[in-house]
Amino acid sequence: MPPPAVGGRGGPSGSGVNPAIQALQHGGLGRSFTGGLNNGSTAQFDSIKEGSGSLLLDEIKGEVKRIVPSLSGDAWKGMAGKVGVLGGCREYTGAPYFTAIAALKVGADLSHVFTTRDAAATIKAYSPELIVHPYFTESTDYKPGELTDEERVNVIELAASEVAGWFTRLDCLVVGPGLGRDPLLLDIARACIVAARGASLPLVLDGDGLFLVAREPELVQGYPSCVLTPNLNEFRRLASTMGVSLHGPHNDRLKKLAEITAQLGGPVVVSKGPVDAIHDGKVAVLCSTSAGLRRCGGQGDILAGAMATFMSWTTSFMQRARATGDSLPDMNPMILACFGGCLVTRTASALAFVSKRRAMLAGDMVEQLGAAVSDLFDASSGSGVQDTRGPQGPSLSRQDI
Repeated sequence: MPPPAVGGRGGPSGSGVNPAIQALQHGGLGRSFTGGLNNGSTAQFDSIKEGSGSLLLDEIKGEVKRIVPSLSGDAWKGMAGKVGVLGGCREYTGAPYFTAIAALKVGADLSHVFTTRDAAATIKAYSPELIVHPYFTESTDYKPGELTDEERVNVIELAASEVAGWFTRLDCLVVGPGLGRDPLLLDIARACIVAARGASLPLVLDGDGLFLVAREPELVQGYPSCVLTPNLNEFRRLASTMGVSLHGPHNDRLKKLAEITAQLGGPVVVSKGPVDAIHDGKVAVLCSTSAGLRRCGGQGDILAGAMATFMSWTTSFMQRARATGDSLPDMNPMILACFGGCLVTRTASALAFVSKRRAMLAGDMVEQLGAAVSDLFDASSGSGVQDTRGPQGPSLSRQDI
């Protein structure tokens, strides 16, 4: 069975920079290829201006580039990231697929999907690259009265323990894509969020994972290794829960975002829109890089997967930097990971739109993710490949044996 939608991609030009990227850098789609940093949290989403305290895109990219691992012949499977995706149900199988495959296409080595028994076979058929775990059941799998309160608790605990058993082999867990609103599934997801936080596993909450947070913000309050990725409607729901009004004559959305993240006290919130606003309660980074003009379904799922890979890279980078005494980023590294995910996803969207126009689908974006990462972070160093092989070929570690 083919994946939900897959398109082709144009390779980079002989100069090492994709010609579509060159067009974007010169305003080819009518949007400026810029980003900014705003500490005052006063910029309007529709009139962003770079002030004296702003960072230009190249400066932020330089910080993000430090996080991106070099391609090396000495690396082994898993070093470039291991991502888990918790989502999918009987109705929605595309969303977890797009998140999981996007993580791989951006550069993660392994991608797991924790899903329902009904959805697992379909997701497996989309791609053999994904490791699919059919751990969950839905309320509709049981006859009326069959699932007692006691049995329900057992089902939730068993499912959560199955997922938690993989936490030591994951670098990041995405919760929510295609999860749906089945009460049993939502309770399983909630239990997994609690367990992941207890294990200090970085989290990305998207889609119906955000529905859980809007219902119970305590799940993520005070947890800095967590990213929320609301679209406009999800942002409104979250604001309502946090008691932040979005109405009035001076409705500065970036200021409202700052209020929400300050109340959450830890998580980074990425408010998706014409400009992606990333805020940790103290600093806001705005990603206004050109994207395609299509708004087909699945783009948010792709962004969640891209962010998960960048978060995996960030964790590894911070561990190496502390061990070697290398300099640490000047800003919250989670913000840099989110900016990297936004930048790559927007660039892939623009690349896909150049060739597909109105026919562009999420699958077309997936096929451009590799080109986007390469052009954004590898082009200045040629292929981005470090040849660490000696005259006898690549060295082997015990992980290769």
